[in-house]
Amino acid sequence: MHIGFDAKRFFHNPTGLGNYSRSTLAGLMHYFPAHQYYLYSAQIPQSFLASQQGHNPVLCQPGPLGQLAPALWRSLGIPKTAQKDNLHIFHGLSHELPLTSFGTSTRTVVTMHDLLFLTHPQLYPWLDRHIYRTKYKSSCLRAHCVIAISHKTAEDLCELFAISLDRVRVVYQSYTPHFAIPIHPAARILLRQKYHLPQEYIFYVGSLIERKGVHFLIQALAKIPSTHRPALVLAGTGPLQKQLQQDAATLGLSSSILFLGRVPDEDLPGLYQMAQVFVYPSLAEGFGIPIVEALASQTPVITSTGSCFSEPGGDAALYLPPGDISALAHTVEQVLGDNELRHTMITRGLKHVQKFHWQQTSRRLMDVYTELCP
Repeated sequence: MHIGFDAKRFFHNPTGLGNYSRSTLAGLMHYFPAHQYYLYSAQIPQSFLASQQGHNPVLCQPGPLGQLAPALWRSLGIPKTAQKDNLHIFHGLSHELPLTSFGTSTRTVVTMHDLLFLTHPQLYPWLDRHIYRTKYKSSCLRAHCVIAISHKTAEDLCELFAISLDRVRVVYQSYTPHFAIPIHPAARILLRQKYHLPQEYIFYVGSLIERKGVHFLIQALAKIPSTHRPALVLAGTGPLQKQLQQDAATLGLSSSILFLGRVPDEDLPGLYQMAQVFVYPSLAEGFGIPIVEALASQTPVITSTGSCFSEPGGDAALYLPPGDISALAHTVEQVLGDNELRHTMITRGLKHVQKFHWQQTSRRLMDVYTELCP
């Protein structure tokens, strides 16, 4: 098959949707190399062009006019550019499909990650909510198949967009295999020196925004007695960083919290693996891939009740109502102080994450493609 992708996020988003795009394509190319893959993007970094080897994937760009108006080309021009490639499938990896038709020979798929702008409207400006609703619903209605990255997102699509359930397929996001590979002791030492990591720490990775609930985690840390209070290591950036640093100072925790900023992907497995516990106190997510990454790294997980969290966490994680600061502090102390509980959580986690392995999710996605183009 000839399978094309909207690759804007693949090339230009270093986190979230970009990671999903890169992981999806890497899994498909690894397990299904016989197919031809096409990446459509108005702007492709020179570093990627220079490192490209062979002819799979094929890199597809517009002419000079399209490069001058990349958003317009992405919405209207990709189908015309793609006609010469005889695509069987075109997959919009991040909520959107081009507005113009690919013709009758190409089946379209769109991945919907979440509808949080509708389920939690207070977290989004009015204009953003209006734009997202218009664009995303239109893409879902025009697609031959809608991929939801969790059953919770699938339920929201049916309820809020009135999408028929028989047009929706749940395909979980996968974790990349390097999270499950123990890092070498020498690499641990280098990583600890690079980031000035304490011997024991709580770990969080993600954006520093209100929805992620990091402020709850800082407040919970303050409730743990200083005699056995662990350090907190935060990997990620966002508009709340300065406020969170001020909160830490006000609570007398500045020396206990490390703000690492954005860290390279290759350092994340070690940061997970050296942590005593991973805490993800988010209010809501479409899936929550850091939970899966932590479990694959053999790190116990504490996260929130509700939303989608029981899907990535399964029976391995411990769940708390979001914003319950006292319960969060108590649970962190419990996990840190109970080796038997930690062992049980790690063992369950290794079993649970098998459903998110690259091979499993790639196979499921290819099943969707072959269902559309038998």
